[in-house]
Amino acid sequence: MPLPNSKNKFLKYRFMNSSPYLRPYMPETRWMTALSFQQMLTKYKKVIVKPVGGSRGQGVFQVSALGNHLYEVHIENRKYKVRGKRQAFALIKRQVGARGYMVQRCISRADINGRPFDMRVIVQRKTNSPDWVVTAKVAKVAGSGYIVSNIERSKGTILPVGTALRHSSLKGHSPHLLQKNLDRVALRSTFKLKELFPEHRIYGFDLALDRHGRVWIIEGNLFPSRSHFRKLEDKTMLRRINAYKLG
Repeated sequence: MPLPNSKNKFLKYRFMNSSPYLRPYMPETRWMTALSFQQMLTKYKKVIVKPVGGSRGQGVFQVSALGNHLYEVHIENRKYKVRGKRQAFALIKRQVGARGYMVQRCISRADINGRPFDMRVIVQRKTNSPDWVVTAKVAKVAGSGYIVSNIERSKGTILPVGTALRHSSLKGHSPHLLQKNLDRVALRSTFKLKELFPEHRIYGFDLALDRHGRVWIIEGNLFPSRSHFRKLEDKTMLRRINAYKLG
């Protein structure tokens, strides 16, 4: 049975953002209203608008300021140009209706051949153990022309994280150190979220690296899909996830 509020991304964001340790890794996120949308777009020039209870990359928009009061609204592999923030907001509202949405600073993610990517990091503990372990992680590369890295939605690619980092735009950074940073942030995120969900034993974090190699927490999931790991030729991580789920 799903836990209460487990799919509320805004609740989890606010709870994690209350941690002084995690706050530097959290892109600013606000409940979306006409005012917050305009303020965030003015502040960051590029924002992500996504549903509070969404999953699998559905209903995610990217809005970018092009200059001269022109804005680009990007959803799936489609782009629309509108004049003015109000028109951009109206375009989105026509598509989303009364559903709860939030607006988030857009992180300029590292890319592979121009395609942005982020990581799914799985953290687990066994039934009678207090010890949390990063059991698996994988890189999700967005499909050509898409902003979301969800593989089914964007027709993207799954890669081992080490492979992705070696072939990415982060040429001047140590893949080993980047992975250590990802693990550290995922574990710290777990220690915070377990205060909200004390009996839960698995978390899946979507973490991004920006173009400077800095880690950002995109969101945390309490019921992460294992499908990404089934797509890898090496099934070691999938077996480890399953062993922890049963342990």
